[in-house]
Amino acid sequence: MAEQDPLLHGLSIYHVIALAGLGRMGGALAERMAAADGELRLYDVAREPRERFAVEFGSLAEAASGCELVLLCLPDASAVEAAVADLLGAQPAPALVVDLTSSVPEVTRRLAGVLGGRGIGMIDAPMSGGVAGAREGRLTVMAGGPPQLLERARPVLSTFATRIFWAGEIGSGHAVKAINNTLSAVSLVATARALKAAREPEEEALAYFNGHRGRSQNSEVKFPRDILPRSFAAGFTIGLMRKDVGIALGMGANLPLTRATYDLLGRAGARLGEQADFTRIFETLEAAEPAPLEQLDAGIYAACRAATLELIELAASAGLDPGRTLEIVNASTGRSKATLEAARVAAWR
Repeated sequence: MAEQDPLLHGLSIYHVIALAGLGRMGGALAERMAAADGELRLYDVAREPRERFAVEFGSLAEAASGCELVLLCLPDASAVEAAVADLLGAQPAPALVVDLTSSVPEVTRRLAGVLGGRGIGMIDAPMSGGVAGAREGRLTVMAGGPPQLLERARPVLSTFATRIFWAGEIGSGHAVKAINNTLSAVSLVATARALKAAREPEEEALAYFNGHRGRSQNSEVKFPRDILPRSFAAGFTIGLMRKDVGIALGMGANLPLTRATYDLLGRAGARLGEQADFTRIFETLEAAEPAPLEQLDAGIYAACRAATLELIELAASAGLDPGRTLEIVNASTGRSKATLEAARVAAWR
């Protein structure tokens, strides 16, 4: 009988894993994986996380030498490029690199070619669900790259993600993540403006939206958890959200809603600071025109629908499968009544 690939049999076969990037998200992932079998090597270039996690390695190459799997959870594409350049010095080289960063698809494809030239596999696997989702092990992962490499990574990804989707070829995960987060930003802004314009108490107005076409992941989760109590603790910054919307903006032309959202986030970041929680954008928004709840609800839906049409067209032009993209969005933070209806239409077609 042919021997089966041991990488498909669970986390315990990964005897040595490296994780680079120990910010809020990376730190939460490290906590989730700390109880896993095998050795977890941690690395960061910054002093504070190095001290907090007692990092003992002087470079990523040193941390990754002899590892079977390397996870990158970094701020942006430039940080990933620097990490890959360092990683190329690992001896022996790892078998697989999983980029959890919200990065630029074009950069991802180029780096996959560089790593492939050294015999190192790569997939992009950005996450949605925030730091709270990471700590609870309920993130959504949207992965790009060879499906067999995703299956190799799945046991480790499953330590912090309950839903793992294959988005397409390398770079597709990063493209879908940018689209998802842009949809999330649009629905949060539209809901916030409508909530501020409502004549009814906030809890009553939000309940109405959640029972009608204004419903979204934001209205069901972030508004009751982070905005109504004014805790603003979703765990994702304005700067990071603007970066992701900017990635979507760079993927195509004629994206007026995406551009407007990017500019709005820029103004919010200038006022509140880019490190402010994304949900605090609520504080910077002007109310829509006062109107009955039915009309405000329709306005939320119209904004979400317009964004859905714009971004699903972008997905198709970028070579993504629109139906698969909507499936991932609807399991993540970009979900709205408009995206759910678009998915049903796509399935019917």
